[in-house]
Amino acid sequence: MKGSFTSRVLFSAMLLTVITVNCNGREPMALSGSVGSGGANSSSDVKAVQLRLRELGFTWVDADGQIGPITIAAIRLFQSIKDGESKVVGDGRIDVNGDTHKWLEAKNAPRWTKMTESGPGFKNIELGEIDDDHDFGTTWLDSTIKNASRSYQKKYRSLHNSSLVTVNDASPAKGGNSPDHSGHETGLNIDLRLPKTDHSEVTPGGRTYKSSDYDQAAARAIIKAFRSQELVNTEQIFFNDPDLISEGLCKSLSGHDNHIHVGIKAPVRDDN
Repeated sequence: MKGSFTSRVLFSAMLLTVITVNCNGREPMALSGSVGSGGANSSSDVKAVQLRLRELGFTWVDADGQIGPITIAAIRLFQSIKDGESKVVGDGRIDVNGDTHKWLEAKNAPRWTKMTESGPGFKNIELGEIDDDHDFGTTWLDSTIKNASRSYQKKYRSLHNSSLVTVNDASPAKGGNSPDHSGHETGLNIDLRLPKTDHSEVTPGGRTYKSSDYDQAAARAIIKAFRSQELVNTEQIFFNDPDLISEGLCKSLSGHDNHIHVGIKAPVRDDN
């Protein structure tokens, strides 16, 4: 009987351990107090947040247990991403069991990454431009580009031998201020160059919707492929081709004659 009781106790302890670990194999990030701007900032809590941010790709944050401007800036960036903002607007504070804390623990927490160079239907030319560092963004954006381009390749490009989806600017290496690209601060936005009628795989810049070699049909197919993606914010597809605007595929915005801008939103948080 004693052995049976001991076995039950051990089994219960093991079960408790299992159910307190979330589906991605990581224990919940317990915090004793707030972390960040104006927070309690105990060293152990700060380090736990820093380690989690590093795990999510914000690797410029040192896990030293000390709160400072770099850690606070990373928290603000993370908050702005999970809120679906195109600019960094987070308050830089994590409250215990608050939304930011829950997102840091979420199964689908946003990860910061360098954009993929190429894949079916697309090529990222930004990665080859050594004088520009808008090569980074969220895994949410990276996956959206891959999935949309795969759809475009299957449904249109394979039939018409049209240009690849030519990916240009995403966000700077550490997110944040991007004077030349308003709204590209949080890794949720991308610019696409316009396809050419000569079916060049990768299209150079300098083309507008008024150019004689602009491939409107391919542009239409590209926008439709992106609009079909779950996370794409259809209110943030900007391109000034009046025909495509009249078709309800995009919206007009100053400075968008020569490229297509696509923004995405955050998914529903997965707490399982």
